[in-house]
Amino acid sequence: MFKNYLILAWRNLKRNKSFSFLNILGLAVSMSVCLLIIMILMDQYSYDTYHSKKDRVYRVHTTRYQQNNGETASSALPLAEKLKSDYPNIEEAAALNSEIGGDIIYEEKFATGGGYFADGNLFKILDFSFKEGDPNTALIEPFSMVISSDMAEILFKDESALGKTVAFHDKDIRALDIEEGNAETDFGYFTITGVLNPSPGKTHLPFKLLASLSTMKSLPEGSVMAAQDDWDNVWSNYTYVLLKEGKAKQDLQANLDYISEEIYGDKYDNKHSFKAVALGEITPVGFIGNMTHVSVPKVVLVILSILCLIVMFSACLNYTNMSVARALTRVKEVGIRKVSGANKRQIFGQFITEAVVISLCSLSFAFLMLQVLENGVDGLTFNQYLKISLKQSLLGILIFIGFSILVGVVAGVLPATYVAKLNPVNLFNKTTGVRIFKSMGVRNVLLVVQFSISLIFIISVVLIQSQARHILNFDYGFNKENVVTVKLFNHENYPRFAQAMNANPAVSSVGGSSLIPAGGWNFGTEVINPDYPLDSLETNYFDVNSGIVEVLDLELVAGKNLPQEGSDNLILINEFAVKSFNLGSSTEAVGKQLAVEDGTAFKNVQIAGVVKDFQFLSPDRPMQSLVLRNRNDALGFALVKVSGVNQAQTLSSLETTWKEVNPDSKFSYKYLDQELLFIHQVLGDVFAVIGLISFLAIFVSCLGLLGMATYTAQTRVKEIGIRKTLGSSISQVIFLLSKGFLKLLGIAILLAVPAAYFINNLWLEFFASRVSIGVVPIGIGVGVILLISIGIIFSQAYRAAVINPIESLKNE
Repeated sequence: MFKNYLILAWRNLKRNKSFSFLNILGLAVSMSVCLLIIMILMDQYSYDTYHSKKDRVYRVHTTRYQQNNGETASSALPLAEKLKSDYPNIEEAAALNSEIGGDIIYEEKFATGGGYFADGNLFKILDFSFKEGDPNTALIEPFSMVISSDMAEILFKDESALGKTVAFHDKDIRALDIEEGNAETDFGYFTITGVLNPSPGKTHLPFKLLASLSTMKSLPEGSVMAAQDDWDNVWSNYTYVLLKEGKAKQDLQANLDYISEEIYGDKYDNKHSFKAVALGEITPVGFIGNMTHVSVPKVVLVILSILCLIVMFSACLNYTNMSVARALTRVKEVGIRKVSGANKRQIFGQFITEAVVISLCSLSFAFLMLQVLENGVDGLTFNQYLKISLKQSLLGILIFIGFSILVGVVAGVLPATYVAKLNPVNLFNKTTGVRIFKSMGVRNVLLVVQFSISLIFIISVVLIQSQARHILNFDYGFNKENVVTVKLFNHENYPRFAQAMNANPAVSSVGGSSLIPAGGWNFGTEVINPDYPLDSLETNYFDVNSGIVEVLDLELVAGKNLPQEGSDNLILINEFAVKSFNLGSSTEAVGKQLAVEDGTAFKNVQIAGVVKDFQFLSPDRPMQSLVLRNRNDALGFALVKVSGVNQAQTLSSLETTWKEVNPDSKFSYKYLDQELLFIHQVLGDVFAVIGLISFLAIFVSCLGLLGMATYTAQTRVKEIGIRKTLGSSISQVIFLLSKGFLKLLGIAILLAVPAAYFINNLWLEFFASRVSIGVVPIGIGVGVILLISIGIIFSQAYRAAVINPIESLKNE
């Protein structure tokens, strides 16, 4: 029986080529995007599956005290030892600290990477296999280091790495390899005690090196912020726990709750709570702080999945609509089968089989389209860090086939159900006498839904493109053109380099800063206005010298610039800070005193001047208060304003000068506008992905509309012939065929416009500087859907209207 269904399905597929083509194309386009999302989901849920004890492994996160918010992946350094020593349900606990990363130097070779200070218990919890060395002893002694096989290959080639002594210069590089450090500290010499094999799968804990936790006690003072007994620092440390057999997450959480109350219950500030997170829950996860890896947030996966399912649903609607319309031409076939003894279940099976065959045909084309989409994803900026693997596996292919069959069933269930219910007594009447539904309301509802989805997507695309252009053309309020940022690594490198730059004719000004403005990083502190001593105000800050005002073309609206020789008693503030600190006008603020948090105490400083507000945060964030401090020992970057002529020669001269005055530090530079462009590129990639999905939804809907308009015209050819014979004009016939579609289109517009406004307002709220949802984007969306729909409807109506009545009625 099933074989006969397949034969019938294949014959119908070949007999109705235009119908089959439109359905296969629509399903294939939609399915290719869904397959891509399935692969991304499989990739994101494949983390840490290779660990043999994964069901008993937990990481401890930190939240605000007795609140389940403000979550970070990090925790306190002494927590692991307390868990292991005080709680018998804990089999092992390991502590990590992230404050190590930089250059490993061996003879004249060096390798760069980030990692962790760790204790050897980590290897008892997570499965990291050793190529060389003993995991039981590798991280016991101070100044012991375990490195990745990639680093060992760079440093030692074919030699054994064990026992080799290497120098290590810490550069504040983290294991993620995203946060590039700009300070250099000599950590001394380490002994290589192990080399790790490459990870057999994706891990949430990527690193290139591990140093023994005991090393931290022997490092120069100030090299790392964490202390072995510091419960207040929950930002740079991580705790991993292995529960004993038979123990559950609730047991660990109860232990953590008790510790939180014991350690922080009596404190007035720096109070934290701890949260147990299973290894399988780490990826994917929501937006939390201090993550050890880069992954797609769970909410983004949900949004992408919903968008793609909407596209897939639209394609299924196409199939349903056209199948219902085409069923009118197949009623005699169904009647013969029923008279011959076929029951409802067999008729249903035949039509479902046809839908599944079409869906499987679509899968083959979708798989080809998927290859193109994969190349596109590989080229996206954020995938440099996500490293999404899109390799097909047997499991993936089986999931694709299963998904395709499911799509076929969903698309075919409605037409198959109603065709199977048709009464055989009426099936041999004229086709026009058969009604698939008691009323055509169901088909009309499906068409309205499809029109509405298309219009929502069109309006969304217009707004996405408008917001993208708005961000790309964002006015930062400072000059970012022809500015070169050079990492200092050591603040003492700045004065020698700046002095040498004064003799370079291609350089107009030089300034120093502790961070790159608008580069995505910011420092926070507290300020007290002596006029209101009981109020402590949070503010952003970074350190600059007097040259930054000229390099960035910052506008002083009151007061004067910082002194060239520097003074940590003077500051600049922005206009927003004048209002936030309740200092009166900008002119009145100049000369006033503020108390700024400086370590564990507050330092009195004087306002030298007020600068016009500029976007020192990323462009998606609102303007905030800013204090520009003037501490030369905090400078991390030299910003050099250069001529736009012959940039290659200018950069070469900068590098030569740097090597002359700072021979012990490498020359690391970027153009400021290119650094800021990276943020734009990531946002642009996100917009491009959503735009692509939206375009596909519109394209699929247009295919469905084309199919429905074509079928409507074909089923009314004889009616049109009679009307033309009785004197109807071509324009009257076109109006007759189109008015039903136009009514549905009008209803869809009334439904889609408020829905589009609500949906787009949700995502635009994430941007402090955003475009408005006004008449123009909505008008463009409505205009586009009208233009496309009317063009398709009228073209098919015109084709039917110009047919010679003699041809359409010659068989009557």
